[in-house]
Amino acid sequence: MNPKLRVLVAGRSKPALAELYAKLSAENRYELQARHIENGHADPLYGLRQVPDVLVMMLAEGGDHDLGELTKEQLAHRPPMIVTAQHGDAQTMRLAMQAGARDFLPGVLHTKDLIASIDRAAAQHAKAPDARSASLIAIVNAKGGSGATFVASNLGYIMSTVSRQSTALLSLDMQFESLAPYFDVTIKHGLMEVLEGADELDAVALDAYLTQHSSGLRLLAAKLDNSFEPAADRSAGLATLLDKMTAQYECVLVDMPRRLDRYTQATLERATRIVLVVQQTLSHLRDAKRMLQLFRHHGISNSQVLAVVNRYEKNSPIGMEDIEGALQGVQIVTIPSDFKTVAESINLGVPMYQHARGSAVTKALASLAASLSGRPARAASGGLFGKTFSSLLGRD
Repeated sequence: MNPKLRVLVAGRSKPALAELYAKLSAENRYELQARHIENGHADPLYGLRQVPDVLVMMLAEGGDHDLGELTKEQLAHRPPMIVTAQHGDAQTMRLAMQAGARDFLPGVLHTKDLIASIDRAAAQHAKAPDARSASLIAIVNAKGGSGATFVASNLGYIMSTVSRQSTALLSLDMQFESLAPYFDVTIKHGLMEVLEGADELDAVALDAYLTQHSSGLRLLAAKLDNSFEPAADRSAGLATLLDKMTAQYECVLVDMPRRLDRYTQATLERATRIVLVVQQTLSHLRDAKRMLQLFRHHGISNSQVLAVVNRYEKNSPIGMEDIEGALQGVQIVTIPSDFKTVAESINLGVPMYQHARGSAVTKALASLAASLSGRPARAASGGLFGKTFSSLLGRD
């Protein structure tokens, strides 16, 4: 039996400290210790004989001073830290990250969010620093409407929650807020806004610009505004942004539009794998073959491409032999057809793994995520979550 994680909860407010300690104790998941910080040394680890696996630092109002003190401490051999702040702002978050925080939870603290953050921080800390191998996966339709955004969104969710990878999902659709409906969230900062200042982004600012889903998945997409003027060319900013994202997150997924331009070229140059989403029609296969030719023109071999046959039906006139013949040299996987369940998932803004975990579509997506991430993912049986739109609006 694995020993429990040792978690130290520290803060200056005794009532808040006692309340959180009681909530975490009720979960019976951790070996807990509480430490009240008074006047004197602001480092809650000061003088401890045994260093915890995870530190939860509760900031009282005006607690920036404590974070400022922590930034002076050496980060080596310190446990991952999570900072909570009921009155947190951008400056507080920046100080938290500079002090070495793995996560920052502002506002009203929900126990389930804190538990997820503790477990995620502990899992990431357990890995050797050189074991991290960042990957950039581009997902693109062979033909419009094949389902690339659906595939990209669900892969991102599974990689973040099941494969336990720090994952970011980026959409290059400049005209539509394409990712938001799949997660029922509001995008905080638009893609063009981020590209404009890409050169100045540090790790803290980058994470702040991305919209965080309740699963931990980071999202970046176009944000709708009233401007219909042609956007300035910021493809150089995209190249910079992608380099910074792959340095910061274990996996970066790019929902790429079906065209080749300066933006998609910057993506293809950095992609470790390309997922080409097709369907079982002659027109899809013709366009898929054309996409493979364009990829080869940009130095991408068929071995780097994974074809995903979305809405696959065994009895279709276009069978697997036809697909394999058209896409020679390309690995092919299938996602079965289940229009009703998939439509419900998209309409609710709830990813398939949460909405219908036991469905054949979810199992196929989980298997694909495991293959791409190199980590096992299980799609256990389960039913629909009968949630309304309002109940799905968690903390972003």
